[in-house]
Amino acid sequence: MKENIHSWLTDKMKTTGILACGLRAPDRKTFTRSQSSQFTPVALDHACRCIADAFQVLNSNRFPSEVVRWVYEQHCFYGSMRPDGICLAILTRREPPNLQPADLDQIIAEFQHMET
Repeated sequence: MKENIHSWLTDKMKTTGILACGLRAPDRKTFTRSQSSQFTPVALDHACRCIADAFQVLNSNRFPSEVVRWVYEQHCFYGSMRPDGICLAILTRREPPNLQPADLDQIIAEFQHMET
């Protein structure tokens, strides 16, 4: 993945409520960022792979999907996939200070339209 994508992901970590995020390319290379030692690079790599697998299943069954979300007791996990196969994963808190819907929408829109 190009440097602009890496820089963009690092910049998104400044968004209130984001605990960790990652990008996974179709060639299976993953780039992750975390604000907590609780979310290790290995765990985030696995989570990004799961997002990519989920989109593969959704697409093969012709379920239109741009964004997916898993809700846990204390966290939310969001994913989005671009037409070129790059996946975005975002881990947030459920409780304040959490990621605001408008911020999530903006991040997804930027991700979807970013040049690679």
